[in-house]
Amino acid sequence: MRRTPRWTYYVSLSVLLAGTAWATSVPSLTFEQLTDQSDFVVSGQVTRSWSDWDSDHKFIWTHYEIAVARSQKGKSGATVTISEPGGMVGDRGMSIAGSVGYRPGEEVAVFLQRMPNGYLRTTGWAQGKFKIDASGHLHAEAPAHGLELAAHSARGTSLRTLEGITVADLSTRVGARLSVLRQGRGK
Repeated sequence: MRRTPRWTYYVSLSVLLAGTAWATSVPSLTFEQLTDQSDFVVSGQVTRSWSDWDSDHKFIWTHYEIAVARSQKGKSGATVTISEPGGMVGDRGMSIAGSVGYRPGEEVAVFLQRMPNGYLRTTGWAQGKFKIDASGHLHAEAPAHGLELAAHSARGTSLRTLEGITVADLSTRVGARLSVLRQGRGK
């Protein structure tokens, strides 16, 4: 019987531990920060997804189309496309620790931020995605594997207060925040 050299166990363990060390660390956001940083807040159903290279052919992005049922912030069309880094194109793949994923058929409420490349991404990584259950209530997306939320010192409303509210309640809260921002600019 052939024995495996001991050093292969150490190399395997090193690779395994190094793989778990990769993480994306982002600041934990308040409701006010999430709303303020978002260009759009919409709810609807994910209808399809596809992956493709960016215009410079440097990075792979996975795109998700959402049929918009309700727009809480911003003037969206009947659909919006969310683009998240990573995915597979042919035999090439790219993975980003903590990247947000969506599934066709999934009902969601999402906070979206425009990136410098023109794509819309989920604001605050998984913090900006809420699943909508069959009764119309929101549930926070669990942080994706490899996403670490750093503590924040900003005062504001915890995102946990959105857990279990209805889409109509979300619209009311976002509308109230937008009113505060408009009043602040009017001074």
